[in-house]
Amino acid sequence: MKVREVPKTRGRPRKGAERNEEILLKAALDAFAEHGFDKASLRSIAAAANVDVALISYRYGSKIELWEAVVERFAREAIASLATLQVDHAEVSSGNRLDAVIEQLIVLACQRPQFPQFIVRELVKGEGSEQVELLQNLLTEPLRRIVVPLVETVHGEVGNREFDANLAFFGAISAMGMTLATRKHIARFAPAIRNDDLLRQHLITVTRSILCP
Repeated sequence: MKVREVPKTRGRPRKGAERNEEILLKAALDAFAEHGFDKASLRSIAAAANVDVALISYRYGSKIELWEAVVERFAREAIASLATLQVDHAEVSSGNRLDAVIEQLIVLACQRPQFPQFIVRELVKGEGSEQVELLQNLLTEPLRRIVVPLVETVHGEVGNREFDANLAFFGAISAMGMTLATRKHIARFAPAIRNDDLLRQHLITVTRSILCP
């Protein structure tokens, strides 16, 4: 996988640079979620972020590298949050730790409701695309390494050693992602899902039913 090299600037970071990057990545996430990678344009992203399109080329190099930066930002936040949670709950039972990881994962996804749609748009392309490979390397595999061992431990403790934790993991994140990505459609049949708190609790319940004994 190509490693993105970020241009360096001399001296101290320009005041407001971090804020501008947040706005730019948010605009990119919105555009990629709504239009997909192929149809989203750097000019429209730059306009939404109120920056010169040349800044994107200077800061990220290309559209695929901007796309990668969006994934990296979410993945870094999610993995760090879940890893910290594991440490904080080291003395807690495996079942309670799995519960805490599930709840935090749902909270993170609901805080970035565009991200599941962003992911689903790229995964439907199938294996072989650069975006799918980046998603697997930057997000899916790090999440799997956190969740699957916990699921295996919890099922092992109740003697359910034949349980396929990997299949359950992918089933759980697929259910979560598709539910969030198609929320407006689902709300036509289940109006309660329009309520953020009810949606979050529903996702926690469904994910637990897939992953927990």
